[in-house]
Amino acid sequence: DRYNREHSFPNSWWGGSTSAPMYTDLFHLYPTDKKVNSVRANYPFGEVASADYTSSNGSMLGTSSYSGYSGTVFEPIDEYKGDFARTYFYMATRYYNLIHTWNFTMGNNTKFPAYEEWVINMLLEWHELDPVSEKEINRNNIVYDDYQHNRNPFIDNPEFATRIWADNTNSAPIQQHQSIRVYPNPASSKI
Repeated sequence: DRYNREHSFPNSWWGGSTSAPMYTDLFHLYPTDKKVNSVRANYPFGEVASADYTSSNGSMLGTSSYSGYSGTVFEPIDEYKGDFARTYFYMATRYYNLIHTWNFTMGNNTKFPAYEEWVINMLLEWHELDPVSEKEINRNNIVYDDYQHNRNPFIDNPEFATRIWADNTNSAPIQQHQSIRVYPNPASSKI
């Protein structure tokens, strides 16, 4: 019967500082049921194989079923999986200069890709299965217009997620040219 605001990226992961910009960043704060938020604690998001707890809306806490991680995870309902994926892509981008210093299960202590491989795979799946909703677009606009004056680019341009984090090792290699000719040579600033 109560709600609170959830740091979907738990503040303990970056050290808990209430003066850090992440603490009030609206792109990862969500209203939640107080009990469910307490159960989630600071467990990573994931997909549950066997639930120890299931909320009245279907969110679960339990053992991970996702390949690459076998610990306890919290699985949100399908309606929010894409939202959280875009939130996590935003966090890695917005806090690129800090995320490698944070201590959290989902992270790999790098600036990029910032997350463990299993996390990236799962977030990309969630992003595709739960596309950007009108609610996210409206929230993005309000956060920009009325509060933070920045946007979540993964809501505005969903294709950015796959362009940045998808495995592109099968793409054609970039061709190197041994010589480049510039005309006129020498270059001139005259038009």
